[in-house]
Amino acid sequence: MKISEKVVRIGLILMIALSIYFSYAIWLSPAGKTSINVDETSSQVVESQNYRKASEVFLPLHLTWINAGSLKETNSENLITRLQTVVEGARFGRLSEVVSGNLEKFNQTKTIDEGVELTYNAPLLLSEYKDAFHLNFDISAITKEDDTPYFNRIQFDEKKDKVRFINYSDHTIYEASISIDWSDLEKELKATGIKWTEMNAEPSIMPTQYDTKNPVKLKKYSYILSQQPYTVFRNAFFQKPDEVKNNDESSELIFYDRNETMSIHSDTQVVDFRGETPEEASGDIFSESFPYISKLGSSLGNMRYFDRKENKIDYRIFVEGFPVFSSDSKGQVGIEIGDDSGGSEVNIQTSLNTIQVPIPSDEEVELPNTENVIQNLVDKGADKGKIQSIIVGYTWQNIKETNRVVDLLPEWYVKYQEQWYSVSELLVRLPGSEAK
Repeated sequence: MKISEKVVRIGLILMIALSIYFSYAIWLSPAGKTSINVDETSSQVVESQNYRKASEVFLPLHLTWINAGSLKETNSENLITRLQTVVEGARFGRLSEVVSGNLEKFNQTKTIDEGVELTYNAPLLLSEYKDAFHLNFDISAITKEDDTPYFNRIQFDEKKDKVRFINYSDHTIYEASISIDWSDLEKELKATGIKWTEMNAEPSIMPTQYDTKNPVKLKKYSYILSQQPYTVFRNAFFQKPDEVKNNDESSELIFYDRNETMSIHSDTQVVDFRGETPEEASGDIFSESFPYISKLGSSLGNMRYFDRKENKIDYRIFVEGFPVFSSDSKGQVGIEIGDDSGGSEVNIQTSLNTIQVPIPSDEEVELPNTENVIQNLVDKGADKGKIQSIIVGYTWQNIKETNRVVDLLPEWYVKYQEQWYSVSELLVRLPGSEAK
């Protein structure tokens, strides 16, 4: 036998052995069993060098390009980030309120023939966007008694050289002139590798978004599941993590320091933190909640602002620009600050479990277009007026054969009566369902 053949044979044997080992590690390893690491040797307080930036956490969710009569949209985080860099170099005039409460004028003013729109799923403070992306526009004319306006969509009107911040809840538009290099914007928009989705120009029943024209195809993902050590959350949530103690007498893992406590539930791995905001807290939920997310760094993945209701704010993991939905707070950090009457109390819920390492797959799932989804819901008894938003998200699915790998399945999600449901789940709950 030649030496080269021996080398090839030995190489094949090694590859087979490695394959068997990795299969064991993923599917059968006892390390994948549910447990919480309480090894005190890992409890040192380590300062994170990987804090998340506000420009990452508060990045817009969707980008819409209106060009030559066509309308197309993408969730590409890389493209949205590059466009924000171009916007950062723009010169802005002074923002002024041009529409307030007049629906007819509102619809006329927000009409755009050529340009770009950046959209959030839920309202964001204008001052938060300004600070996160280091923009130099003047908002003093529209700020009243330290109350900065909110908006859902940013509109860059190429024909009129205008920028608009649009608030759909009270039909208000703030507008300013803008001097920006449109050729730089167009260069980014025409970059190769961007996955665009054609959208309908006709108004949707949901004014804050456009409807997809055709069915949407998205990849299905699998991820290796990992469990973060409790020190990640202790260091991010407690004001003085080096002084935190734990309660050895409890059946659950409980940490405390003065008015702050954090419990970790062994059966679900849910992390529940309760405390108070720092004395120097700014008073708005975005600035007060952001430090907790920032200090988590990348430990939970690509965490971004997703939704907000009154004194509760929802940050979620995003995969390929789409939010992840799950049970037991997996892939999510929910923060409640104060109550309806104000206050400094903080309640944070998240999970030790997260996804970090993708397993390649070519499997795709085809989703129906938005119009068909809405019609299906209405046929089963949904009230159109209670449908607030419809988006594509990834459903976190546990695999029965192993607790080391999870599937992420693309599905339509609908916000109905202030609650998020997968469309399949909502269809079961509606009065026209056969399950009722």
